[in-house]
Amino acid sequence: MLLCINRSFAQKSNNIWYFGEYAGFDFNQGAPVSLTNGQLSAIEACASVADNNGNILFYTDGITVWNKQNAIMLNGSGLSGEVSATQTLIVQKPGSDDIYYIFSTKTNNGELDYSTVDITKDGGLGEITQKNEFLLTFSTEKIAAVRHANGKDIWLIAHEANNNTFVTWLITANGVPTTPSSSTSIGTLNKGDLTSGIGYLKASPDGKTLALASYDENEGFVETFSFDTSLGYMSNAHTLRGFTSNTNPYGIEFSPDGKLLYITEYQISVGCKLYQVKLPFTNGQVSDKGIVLSISAGYGALQLAPDDKIYLSQFDQNYLHVINSPNTEGPGCDFVTEAVYLNGKRAKLGLPPAYVTTSTGITINTTGICFGGATSFNLVSAINNFDSITWDFGDPASGADNVSNQRNPSHQFSQPGTYTVKVTTLYNGIINTETKQIDIVASPDGALRDVAADKSILCDDGVVNITAHGATGAGVYNWYDASQNFIVANSGLYQTLVLTASTSFYVAISNGGCEGERVRIDIKYAKATAHITASNTIINPGEAVVLTANDAQLYQWSSPTAFLTATDTKTVTSTPAVNATYKLVVTNADGCTAETTVEIIVRSDIKIPNTFTPNADGINDYWVIKNMDVLDNLTQVFNRNGSLVYSMKNYKNSWNGTRNGKPLPAGTYYYIITLYDRTVLSGNVTILR
Repeated sequence: MLLCINRSFAQKSNNIWYFGEYAGFDFNQGAPVSLTNGQLSAIEACASVADNNGNILFYTDGITVWNKQNAIMLNGSGLSGEVSATQTLIVQKPGSDDIYYIFSTKTNNGELDYSTVDITKDGGLGEITQKNEFLLTFSTEKIAAVRHANGKDIWLIAHEANNNTFVTWLITANGVPTTPSSSTSIGTLNKGDLTSGIGYLKASPDGKTLALASYDENEGFVETFSFDTSLGYMSNAHTLRGFTSNTNPYGIEFSPDGKLLYITEYQISVGCKLYQVKLPFTNGQVSDKGIVLSISAGYGALQLAPDDKIYLSQFDQNYLHVINSPNTEGPGCDFVTEAVYLNGKRAKLGLPPAYVTTSTGITINTTGICFGGATSFNLVSAINNFDSITWDFGDPASGADNVSNQRNPSHQFSQPGTYTVKVTTLYNGIINTETKQIDIVASPDGALRDVAADKSILCDDGVVNITAHGATGAGVYNWYDASQNFIVANSGLYQTLVLTASTSFYVAISNGGCEGERVRIDIKYAKATAHITASNTIINPGEAVVLTANDAQLYQWSSPTAFLTATDTKTVTSTPAVNATYKLVVTNADGCTAETTVEIIVRSDIKIPNTFTPNADGINDYWVIKNMDVLDNLTQVFNRNGSLVYSMKNYKNSWNGTRNGKPLPAGTYYYIITLYDRTVLSGNVTILR
């Protein structure tokens, strides 16, 4: 006989949060509503649990437990945790609707204990029936819970201090075992000092990957591990280092689809970074593996919420920040600061971790909420081989398409609205039902028109202004880069950064939930270049010079002193009688222009003076030879005895009649100038004083 146990669970047990300094959230309406009735005030440790209808059952800071009336639970004080320990955790006893366990950590690598809550006691307000039961002598502040592969039991995972050992306990219908079920020594050594135990430990939504943030004051790091949900062992350690100086990793969270990892650094007065890292990663520097989404002092915990968004706490702030689309790689994940006001209450560092229920650990992820398009569903679970899966999309108007037996189906809803999607699974005789409410949003009103850039062709580095029209009502314009990463939403004018290459942008009308068709705008970077190749730049009198331009669409040559055979061809010829400067202006196929010049030196125009007066009066103090400064040469000067008094390679008209810094006597001296082509010029020059 096959005995089937039927359990139904709507994902509302995490819908109430209490955290920080009397702050709280209620997610039962979808978007979070701030609560101000909480009694919890904790720098870090916090955990809460609601019933299947989203009503709070109890919450704790690891020391005190408050019931649903916000009063201290019977026997609910004196738990062994600490409010400044990173994590405390609530786990429901497998097979029970009434028994819960609170796992409490301590700072400075103290003891890990647990206490038991019976929610039926004290008229349904609950009572602590066991308190501070010992589990581990020296523990870091990191704990996590993961569903066993059997769909019923739960792994509790902790990390010992002063070594690299993870310890697991398998929580079953028989309760929490007194001795660990398994241990794995893997990854980086925990040094056992005050700071190395700080930081979060999280599991991916399917439970198959663990991520650890170590706030080690010497060199913080983040590690990921594969987790065997059948045996409780870790493998495949990978480490990220290179975090910002004077800060260290603290908060950590997986995207709902488990493909991205978000990491915060913490320091109270130093700029700390929020990172997004693609999974899986190999050992290396965080700067090479991820991107920085934001920088600010005092970042704390990251927590995935029931609305599939990730919230970020910041020390002593009246708001929580949010990552609106955490499955989206890059800036399109839409990190928004000060997203939800706490109604005068304050966040600290901690946020309540997701509570592990008595369900099979199923999570329903969705992609695509726009009417007219397909909505994709992803069933996330540690179980790979369900005996059967049945989806009901809550859309009977869609006929036979309202159901599916695929693990990851898609569905096109018949009209906009709110739908309750249900998935029913069968595994080892256990039937589980998970539900999730989703909103299918109508496409935005209006149609894009008159999308234009003020400069579709850039002839030099610069910004471009792009405008779009067509939105109606509350519609806005979403702008994207060439890779279709989200940039900004605005009223229809986007000014680019300084562009130095060809690129594209996209724009679409959005109503905040859905957007219309994206239109592409191409910007061409067409900076022109001009270059002249001369057959020679130093010529003899009567010699012709051939000047050739680089390839272009149009050419314009000019020279104020020399005749040219043409002015509008690629190659021109000239025979200058004296030194001449030639100017070239080219125009490329896109209408962009550039110009350059070349100077041609005629040797007969080299004039060597036979006197100069270096008496420091600012007049004729140097021996200035016209055009010598543009010729390769060796210039030597001798006295009447034949002794060398001056020598300079590539003379630049800099001799002032001195030898080794001392003035030479007035008189006649003799020079020999050897040009680059071995031409020798000689004569005499007289210094007058």
